Amino acid sequence: MLTVVLLIDDHRFDVVQLSLTASVLALLLAITLLAAPISRLIGTSIMSRVMAMILVALAVHSVLSAFGSWLKLPPL
Repeated sequence: MLTVVLLIDDHRFDVVQLSLTASVLALLLAITLLAAPISRLIGTSIMSRVMAMILVALAVHSVLSAFGSWLKLPPL
């Protein structure tokens, strides 16, 4: 509820952007409610591997960005 209050500002955003925000929040609610059935359908081992790959990709990106800023390279 607080997220909707924070993201919806009638003075800065038009109706299209507000409806896009509401649709993304509705999609996230649906994904959250369907998480348990999806986990049973896919299986926990596959979910663990996918989450591990996402975590590894995030870690590699963070390390490369840190080295890039340290060496004054252009951003990724």
